[in-house]
Amino acid sequence: MADQTLAKEINERQILRFLRLGGSASRADIARHLEVTPASVTRLVNGLALRGLVREVQPEEKTPGAARDAGRPGVALALNPSAIYFLGVEIGVGILRYALIDLTANSVATSDVHVSRTITPEEVVDAIAAHVAMLERDLRYAGRVQSVGVTVPGVVNLEGFVINLPILGWKEVDLLTPLQAAVGRPCFVENDAGAAAFGSVYTMPELQAGCSVFLVIGRGCGGAAVMNGRLLRGASGATGELGHMRIARDGAVCSCGHRGCLESHVGLDALARSYLGTDSLEEAQFDALSAEVADRFNSGDPTAIASVADLAGWLSLAIVSLANIFNPSTVFLGGALGPVLSLIIEGLRRDVAAGIVPGLPAPEVRLFSLEPYECAIGVAAIAHQRCFDSSRVDKDMAG
Repeated sequence: MADQTLAKEINERQILRFLRLGGSASRADIARHLEVTPASVTRLVNGLALRGLVREVQPEEKTPGAARDAGRPGVALALNPSAIYFLGVEIGVGILRYALIDLTANSVATSDVHVSRTITPEEVVDAIAAHVAMLERDLRYAGRVQSVGVTVPGVVNLEGFVINLPILGWKEVDLLTPLQAAVGRPCFVENDAGAAAFGSVYTMPELQAGCSVFLVIGRGCGGAAVMNGRLLRGASGATGELGHMRIARDGAVCSCGHRGCLESHVGLDALARSYLGTDSLEEAQFDALSAEVADRFNSGDPTAIASVADLAGWLSLAIVSLANIFNPSTVFLGGALGPVLSLIIEGLRRDVAAGIVPGLPAPEVRLFSLEPYECAIGVAAIAHQRCFDSSRVDKDMAG
């Protein structure tokens, strides 16, 4: 009986994933995909329909002359978007951003709340619990919020411990346990850059296979690798701290306390030191720095040109190392450094192609724009993916 229950759960999740990626499909399409009998598909689909997860729709237009499936003509199945929802929360500096996505992984509601720049973990838990309670009072979402994912701009392990979050002054904080107790449903905690990277790949079917590496560069430098649609986590869940890859023996002290980290050579602080001779700036000055340097670069300012060249050299060195390690098809670059990155992207592509191990295919180096709710939507997408992930069935059923 246990084996039958497990097989049923795996097949149901495979059906949901098949419909998410394909949009809609006939019962015969599903039977061929799962390699099971039509009768088995009927039982599985009926169970999903009773729970409101799938619905019948008009089939998508087929290629003229294509063979038509026998049985129940003119009927296809698709996910029911409003069946369940997944909440993502980004904990930023002075702000909490919320994003709610539906069963088809589309964003249906976003909002943000300004909070203290020194907010405590307890205050964060109270704020998220209040937001979930607000959703429960909304008839559209009441009883349908499946799980909650939270991102932080720091190091997180698999148990939901925030190992180090210097920008908020958190260290060795168990955020997961009180959060789950407060909201009464499954929760998890992720690094913000990793969540943004996963969300970007999750919405791009062409990137579901293969490997993509992301670098998000602002005051810090976050990163992640997504392989075959999965976020690489490492032994304790803290992989992806690409900004702390050591690329030199010296340099300014990084936020982690070491010297020579990628972050301390390519972030906005490094750009400020190179261009202005100081990194003691107001937040608004950091926000405007990349665009200012880009403008001065285009005007022929020698200091700006030298600063951009120095940053490009370090970044090229880092991308070559990442390409040699991960062998990605694509390297995505984004974040607040965007205006400067757009100046050097072509040079980075040439340097990376020339610098990687001979014989390896050069990855495509692309810019991507980090939208305001990218991290919150990304961590909601991780929650969504867990609902479709048949490899997690044993763990989820045990939990």
